[in-house]
Amino acid sequence: MATNLDLIYERWKASLRDKDRSKGFVDSNFDELFDALKGAGATFDEGHAILPSAIKAHQPSIGLAKNTWKLLKNSTKNSDLTEKEFIDQWNKDIADRGTNSFYNAFSLPNEKDDDGEPKVFGSMSAKEYKLQRKNASSYPILDTEELERRLLSDAYNPADDILGDKDKNGKSN
Repeated sequence: MATNLDLIYERWKASLRDKDRSKGFVDSNFDELFDALKGAGATFDEGHAILPSAIKAHQPSIGLAKNTWKLLKNSTKNSDLTEKEFIDQWNKDIADRGTNSFYNAFSLPNEKDDDGEPKVFGSMSAKEYKLQRKNASSYPILDTEELERRLLSDAYNPADDILGDKDKNGKSN
């Protein structure tokens, strides 16, 4: 199976020479590869092993990146970037788009539930429920009795808590 996946990757890599690799087509180029791998029965791990090579294959050569920088360095969008920052940002954008495309095609493998107990409390076992209650009981309980007494007496003004005390003329201290 791995040889078939390698062939799919090599065919895609060779086809990149004829494809539009501009920003608008990066996603569709990666989608094409990962859809083909998924269609060939690739597992998450097999596809993930190909991801770094695919990203590297789609990134521009150093010469192309430097020539593009020379053309775009005076634009307002790139005026605060150095050549290295521009190239790094370009490569990171391609890597991010390739990774997003991969995860769109291959969902994360489900974690196995190692708790074999029956689910009694919603989707939780008795053990999970006890752990959740223990965590919840560690939070302090708010005592509102003093606040209620202050609210019921006419002496409490919530604006004083927010704005601070004021003198007789209405000015803050």
